[in-house]
Amino acid sequence: TGRDCSGGLTRLHLGHDFMTDVLELQVRGSRAVRDAEKRDAEKSVWWSVLYALIEGASAALEIRRNDLNGTLYHHGRGSAPRLVLYDDVPGGAGHVHRVADALPAVFAAALRRVESCDCGEETACHECLWNYYNQTWHAQLSRGEAVGFLRAALRR
Repeated sequence: TGRDCSGGLTRLHLGHDFMTDVLELQVRGSRAVRDAEKRDAEKSVWWSVLYALIEGASAALEIRRNDLNGTLYHHGRGSAPRLVLYDDVPGGAGHVHRVADALPAVFAAALRRVESCDCGEETACHECLWNYYNQTWHAQLSRGEAVGFLRAALRR
């Protein structure tokens, strides 16, 4: 209308209930480091490990990649976030139950995927960690961070 706006900005979060199966992984000990406070500050260990595990589960258990997803859950300040994997199918499909039952194989497949890629360790690509659904996190994903964590985890 050509007039100045007298209203303020409002931030809305839209969402819905999504009932599905969930697997929550909590890392303890010396590997349970937290990420940088600022999102753009450096690469994220936890987003990198999360997406490596999802790709590993998809490969090891022959789960369609679009049927499995994940997020991070920050439980407390100063601690590592929990890795939350979930069936990206309403009502669940039992995939995360299979992942829970085969964690060593999933970790090994995740490590194979990130070790076998030719991109730089400081970054990632569509052959190892990137996909359409995690494009928000592409700048934070690091193949090297995932390799380091997974190697240490599998040595235990």
